[in-house]
Amino acid sequence: MKLKKIRLILIIFALVFLVSGCSTTNTNNETKENGSTVKQEIVDDSFNDSGSGSLRCTQEVNAEEGIEVELKYNIEYKRGNILSLRSISRVMSKDNSKLDIYEDSYKKIASNYKTLPEYKTSVIRDSNSVTYDTTINYDKIDVEKLLEIEGEEDNIIVNGKAKLTLWLELAEKVGVVCEEV
Repeated sequence: MKLKKIRLILIIFALVFLVSGCSTTNTNNETKENGSTVKQEIVDDSFNDSGSGSLRCTQEVNAEEGIEVELKYNIEYKRGNILSLRSISRVMSKDNSKLDIYEDSYKKIASNYKTLPEYKTSVIRDSNSVTYDTTINYDKIDVEKLLEIEGEEDNIIVNGKAKLTLWLELAEKVGVVCEEV
């Protein structure tokens, strides 16, 4: 089981490295405005993270030359607990060898979750892109099995529930911005 966790972490690390390349772009939700740094909030100040509703989120990524990346997240939550999370990662390039790397990596990641029917994944390849579409039904998923795969450290699960506040904290660190729907 430890080998699976290590392999999963290495694959995720490789994907992050490939997506970000060697760029030194700031990814902690800070932007430059008139020469000063302004912190961007992940959600509006009036957002109630212990309430219920839907969020639509995006993450801006500066990839290596010749690769464009779109990252989107759709979250349904109730009383501060995530019910479902859909993540769509689309990598676009004219270089098929780069797309092959992403497709293979996405398939390896997805294979770790095939025993969890509430963790649906698909990898879609076309002539100039690879899309990794994941939907996690946290309301019905076997949390113990999920934690066996992902590990308990740096996870958003507390007392068997996926906590919106923890997801938002992690997402903010990598430049995700959300809006209520």
